[in-house]
Order: sequence, then C-alpha cells, then structure tokens
Amino acid sequence: MYSLAKKILFKLEPELAHDITLGLLNTSPRFFSLPYQIENKKSLSVSTRAGQWSFPLGIAAGLDKQARLITFFSRLGVGALEVGTVTPLPQMGNPKPRLFRYPADESILNRMGFNGPGVDVVQSNISKHDKKSMILGINIGKNKITPNDKAIEDYLVSFEKLKHAGEYFVVNVSSPNTPGLRELQKLDFLNELFDELTKVNSKNKPIYLKIAPDLNDNQVKEISEFALSSSISGMICTNTTVMENMGKGGVSGELLYDRAKRIRRKVLEVTRNDATFDVIGVGGVSEFSHLWDFWQDGGKVMQLYSSIIFKGPGIFKSFQDQILSVMSYFGFTNLEELIRVVYEEKLNLPKNY
Repeated sequence: MYSLAKKILFKLEPELAHDITLGLLNTSPRFFSLPYQIENKKSLSVSTRAGQWSFPLGIAAGLDKQARLITFFSRLGVGALEVGTVTPLPQMGNPKPRLFRYPADESILNRMGFNGPGVDVVQSNISKHDKKSMILGINIGKNKITPNDKAIEDYLVSFEKLKHAGEYFVVNVSSPNTPGLRELQKLDFLNELFDELTKVNSKNKPIYLKIAPDLNDNQVKEISEFALSSSISGMICTNTTVMENMGKGGVSGELLYDRAKRIRRKVLEVTRNDATFDVIGVGGVSEFSHLWDFWQDGGKVMQLYSSIIFKGPGIFKSFQDQILSVMSYFGFTNLEELIRVVYEEKLNLPKNY
C-alpha cells in the first residue's frame, strides 16, 4: 500500500505531500496503521528514565510537530513518539520552499524553522488523543523573535504548560534553522537553563538535551561531562547536519548517518559508567545493522524519521522481525538481556541480517 502511496506523494511538492499524509493519518489512524502494526510483546520492551519503551524504536521530533499523530503511532506500536519542536507562540517558520527530498541518498534537507501552532494548540491536541502505553516525548524550543538572552523564558513557558502531558522532554538548542540557536549549546547557558527547569520540574520528568552532529570531539566531551554532573537526564544524538554544498538547512537521512554515529559513540563513551543516563540515538537510522551498532556501543533505543518517509511505516515491522529472529538465533527471550550481552561481549550481527 505504501509503495503506491509513495509514487503519488513523491510527485507532489514535499511539504504538501507531508501535510496531506499527516491529515490522512490523523483522520483515520486505525485504518492506516492496521497493515503495519507491530506486536506488543513484553519481551521487546526497553527501560529508560522516561519509562518502558514497548519497542526499541520511536519517532524523532519534526515528523509530528503539532501532536496530531499520537493515536496513529500508538496503534502502530512504536516505543515512543517525540512531538514538536514546540514554541511558546505560533510561528510560520521560514519562507517556502523549505523541504527537499534526495531519493537517491534517501535523505531530506529542511529549513522549516520551527513552524508550528504554538504551545497552547499542541497542549489541546495532546489531550484529544489516546497514546495507550506509548511513551510521549515533547521537544521544546524558542521562538525566532526571542533574543538569546531571553531564550530561557521560552523554554520555561512551554515546559510549564506541557509538563503534565509528556513522559520526557527535550531541550532543542541544536537546530540549524533558527538563527543563533546553536550558540545556546554553550555550557553557561545550558547550566542556567537546566537549573531553571529543575526548579519547576515538580513531577521530576526526565529532561534531555538534543545536540548537533557538527560539534567537534572536545565540544561533545565537554557537553557530555557537563550533562553527567547536572540535572540533565540524557541526550538525544543527534539533530540534523549542515552540508554547505547542499545549501541552507539541516540534512537528515543516510547522508547524516556517519556524522551522527560519531557523536553517539563519543557521548556513550563519556557516559558509559552511569547506567541511569539515557542516550537516544537518531540520525540516518534505516537498517537493523544501525541499531545493532548502537547496542554494541552501549545504547538502547533509537528514533527514526527520514527512513519512514522513504521506506514507509512498515519499516518498524521489518525491524521487529529481524529483532525476533536474532533473539531466537542467540537463544534470548528478553531484548534487554540481548542488548546487554551485545554491548558487554561485542556480539557480531549474524550474516544475512
């Protein structure tokens, strides 16, 4: 079904195709999720600070900015959905066209600019959906018109309004599409921001930091060490990457994979001695071997975005089949145990997977 839909949708301008797809999935979540549902097996759940992911793969921020697809993805059976990025005030985002496909590379260039309806609409949308047992994450950012010296206020506004709605929250200071935003990855700002968020985090919700794939090793080490010593519950690795030869915007998909993998590896290396610190992998994840490599490095759960666009929602069923097959091959009935052994013993992925 998706193959036919893809042929039609890929003839349309990317943002129009995206909006049409989201509208259909929001209107009839049961119908469109039915062919691709993955089984809800307790043996495939993975523990995080935010609770049990029922499946080790979730949806990255950016796909469902307005929190309209919660019912669809919960019925699909994914482990988590991260909505947003959410800003306090509505904003149009950057001028169109601002979304571009590169099918040969299974990659996407976007310069959306945190377009969205604002925190109040997102709060209302969340209340209308049944997320069942799916973990809901909420990604928050600042409005474009907010100067950096006032940015903390924006993060606090969104968090205060949504803190009862999500199982975890993500501070986005790493999108390349809001001028000056990446400057907020500096430790002085992060220290002040997370101190303020901690003061209003009455429910002790996990709050993660999402970082860019374009940081150097020293910057990654510095931020990771800071995260361990602060109230940060984990890190999302990574946001989109800047490739100057492709023009302004952030690149996701296969072209991002190697850069994101380098960052994930470095963060896991620095944080490996703290078993309570979550590292969620995202960026170019499209094959089971990518998930396996992440497990070998010490990670547990990952997020998809671009690969869903190019391969369809059936990609989760494909991952599930491969996970169950590998568990059977090695004689495991519990995924967490397999992940632990893959990391500790550096198990190689069997051939033909």
